[in-house]
Amino acid sequence: MAPSSILVKWFAFAAVAASWSRNCFANGATFVDDRGIEFTWDNAKKAKIAVRAGVGGRSLFDMGMEDEQLVASWGLWSIRGSDYDPEDPLTAGTFPEDPGPEHAAFFASSINLSPGCWQNARGCFNPDNYTDVVNLYESGDIDFVLYIDNGNAGQKNPVSLEAEANGMPIIFVDTFYDYNPNCRMANYSVNKEFCYGRSMIDIASRIEELAVFLGVNTNTEELTAQKQEACEAAEAFTNTMADVHERGIRVKVNIIGSGRDEETGESYVTMRADTDPVDLWVPRTLEELGMPILHSGENRTVKTDDYFSNCDAGAINQTCNGVTHFNVDFWLIDSRSFRNIDDNFMLAFPDRAFLADQYWHYPRNDGGLSYPIITGMLNDLTRELSNAKKVTDTDGLDCSPVDPKDIAHRVDDGTGGLDNNEYVCYNKDLIEQEYLKCPPTFVPPPVSPPVSPPVSSPTASPPAMDNDSTAMNADSAANAVSYGCLSLFSMLATALYFL
Repeated sequence: MAPSSILVKWFAFAAVAASWSRNCFANGATFVDDRGIEFTWDNAKKAKIAVRAGVGGRSLFDMGMEDEQLVASWGLWSIRGSDYDPEDPLTAGTFPEDPGPEHAAFFASSINLSPGCWQNARGCFNPDNYTDVVNLYESGDIDFVLYIDNGNAGQKNPVSLEAEANGMPIIFVDTFYDYNPNCRMANYSVNKEFCYGRSMIDIASRIEELAVFLGVNTNTEELTAQKQEACEAAEAFTNTMADVHERGIRVKVNIIGSGRDEETGESYVTMRADTDPVDLWVPRTLEELGMPILHSGENRTVKTDDYFSNCDAGAINQTCNGVTHFNVDFWLIDSRSFRNIDDNFMLAFPDRAFLADQYWHYPRNDGGLSYPIITGMLNDLTRELSNAKKVTDTDGLDCSPVDPKDIAHRVDDGTGGLDNNEYVCYNKDLIEQEYLKCPPTFVPPPVSPPVSPPVSSPTASPPAMDNDSTAMNADSAANAVSYGCLSLFSMLATALYFL
C-alpha cells in the first residue's frame, strides 16, 4: 500500500474519531449570544465566570449560581443612587432592589475587580484594569467573561475587543435590544433600524438559558415557584392598570436634574425628555403590561420655567401649577435622582403629583433581571398606583390604540414610540402574555416505597455497598460509554484499513 494512501486513511480516521470523541466524552451544550456568536461548553461541569455584580451576578444568583462559579466581579452591588454599603451588608439600603445578605455573601466570595469605584453610588461599570480579567483567563481561573449589559450605550465599553480577538471568550446578553442579526454587530455597534426594545421577561429567560449552559445547578422547584410568583404579580399589576386607565391617571418616566442660569444665577430643576418606553427595559415592561406611560416624542431637557407654562419666569408656585409640559399624575424617577426629592425640591418644582407624594423609583440600565426582581417591582407599583389619585385638571390627549409589543412601536431608530403626552390604550388582549403564563405546578417525581421480601422465602443479604455507590454507578455508566466509543473507534479503524 502506498504511503500516501495510508496517510489519507489515517487523516480520515482522525477526523471521524474527533467527531465521535466530542459526542462520546462531552456533555456538549451551545449558547448563541446576542451578537450571534456561538459558544460551546461541557455543561456537566460548572463554568467559572467573571461578570458585573449588580446586574449579571445578581441575576445568575437568583437562577441558582453558587460561589464556586463566580470567580470575579466588578461594579456596584446595588442599583445606582442607593445608600447601600457593601462593607456593611447586613444594613438594608434605600431600595428593595438592593442586595440582601445572601447576595452580599455571593459577591464577597469573588475577586473585586473595581475597588476604585464599587462604592460610587453614581455608577461603576468597568473593572479598574481590564488586564486583570485577561490575566484570570490566561491563568485558567475563569472560563468565560459575561457581559450582561447595554452594549456600551455611550459609556466606556468594559469588554476588551482586542482580548476577545486573541481568544478570550466574552458572552454578551443584550439588556437593550431583542436579538436580531442586523441589530448588534460583533463589536457591539448597532444599526437601530433593526433594534427593538427588550422586555424584562425576555432578558430573564435569556439569562436562565445562559445559566443552564454554564452548568448552574438550577433548582427546578425553586425556579417554578419564582415564575409562579412573577406570573401572579403580573396578573395583579395588569388588572390594576385597567383601573388606572379608567381613573384617567397618567404616568411619566423621567430623570431629575438641575442647573443654574448664567445671567441671573438662579437655580432650576430639569426634566429629561428622553426616557420613552422604547428601549429601557423597565418602562418597556410596564407598558407591555398596560401602564399608561406618557411618551415624549422629543429629545430635550425641560427646565422649570418651560414646564409650568402658566407661571411667570422666576415665580413658580402652587397657584399657577395647573398647566404643565407633561400631564403627569404619577412619576417614575430613576434611582440616581430619586433621593433628591425633598422639601426643597418640592418648593422649586411644585408639580401636583410630587406634592401628592405620587412618585416611585425605577432602576435605569442597572439592577438584577430575574423573576424575583420582576415580582418585587410589579408588586410595589401595584400597591402605589392602587392608591394614586388624578391630580391634573385635564385628561390630555386620547390614548393611541397601538400594540405596545409591535416592532414598529419599539424600534429605536427614532420612528418608534409616540409623540409628546401620548400613551397606549389599555387592551387586555394586547398585554405581553409571556408574563401571564403561569408555569405548571412542580410535582416531585414519585418515590416508590421499599418492598419487603416475602417472610416465607428468606433471601440472601445483598452485598454491602460503600457510600460512593452512586458515584460508582455514574462512573460505570461513563466507562460503558467510553468502552462503546472505543469499540466503535476500533471498528472504524479496521474498516478504514481494509478500504
